[in-house]
Amino acid sequence: MSKYVDYIIVGGGVSGCVLSYMLMKHGADVVLYDLPNENISSSVATGLWNPIVLKRMRKVWKAEAMMDELHNVYGDMEKWTNSQFFDPIPIRRVFHDVSEQNTWTELCDSPSFKEYLDDKIVPLPNGIRGDFKSGKMKGTGRLKVVHFMNAVHVALKETDSFREKRFNWEKVHRNSEGVSYGDIKAHGIISCEGAQMALNMQSIDQKGFSPVKGELLRVKLDKSLHNECIHQKYFMLSEGEDKISVGATFAWDGFLKGPTREKRNELEQHLNTVWKGSFETEEHLSGIRPATKDRKPIIGPHELPHTWIFGGMGSRAILMAPYLAKVFVEHLMYGADLLKECLPSRF
Repeated sequence: MSKYVDYIIVGGGVSGCVLSYMLMKHGADVVLYDLPNENISSSVATGLWNPIVLKRMRKVWKAEAMMDELHNVYGDMEKWTNSQFFDPIPIRRVFHDVSEQNTWTELCDSPSFKEYLDDKIVPLPNGIRGDFKSGKMKGTGRLKVVHFMNAVHVALKETDSFREKRFNWEKVHRNSEGVSYGDIKAHGIISCEGAQMALNMQSIDQKGFSPVKGELLRVKLDKSLHNECIHQKYFMLSEGEDKISVGATFAWDGFLKGPTREKRNELEQHLNTVWKGSFETEEHLSGIRPATKDRKPIIGPHELPHTWIFGGMGSRAILMAPYLAKVFVEHLMYGADLLKECLPSRF
């Protein structure tokens, strides 16, 4: 017996989960396909959100709109799933010299930055080495990504809207009215596969991706870092008690090789430089950021009929997905305009 839905969604990482919820919120029926143990992007992400690019001290594209939607959507999704995964925590920027400290102070007086930067210059926390002080971001935090995805998948299963299966694009049939896949018939199909699409793995072809490999460590410290995230070239993110995540590195090759000794040494050397105490590496992970050549997401119609793409958010999917899903869903459901700078056809 066939099941009729509005959209088939392929990929149950952050973007697929958020888009599924937003479509359902607006009255659409969906079926989400995902194999969580094959996720090579969201499942290893730290889940941080931050409207400022700390290395260059500039705002993220459409930062204000994204911050507004972020709090609304994840808060609503916590209620929908009866779970807690949205965790506001401060991100502390450690200054490397007086110039960085002065730049921070100047930006605190700027109307476009003052709501995101605390104007107090504060000492470094206990255990952190550094010759200069630090400043704290406002309104930042983390999404507990694996818990978030699991909660959404469970909620979708309750309405028969989740298939824990590998999706085979070669078995999609298209006609004038839409698509069919196995026992599912739909108006259209949306790829939220992210890294799989960026690496041309089990997905449809799309130009414009420039994937980045990242590696991070899970580390046990000799004392607690408390509940915050410290940015000092790399992030040191508290995972509770004396555990932290450290990362992430960048590489533009070796995507399928997994964690490397070179990057582990790089991160452990960083810890030896900035942490006053001892530490023990407990886990070494790697993932793929589905970034694009122009650092804008890829959202809109694919060249295949009845097929769309919702992805390419790189390391900022937590921040971007709620706002971009809102724009995309309003296009699909009500005919609102898409963001021209995000259209797949630009490549």
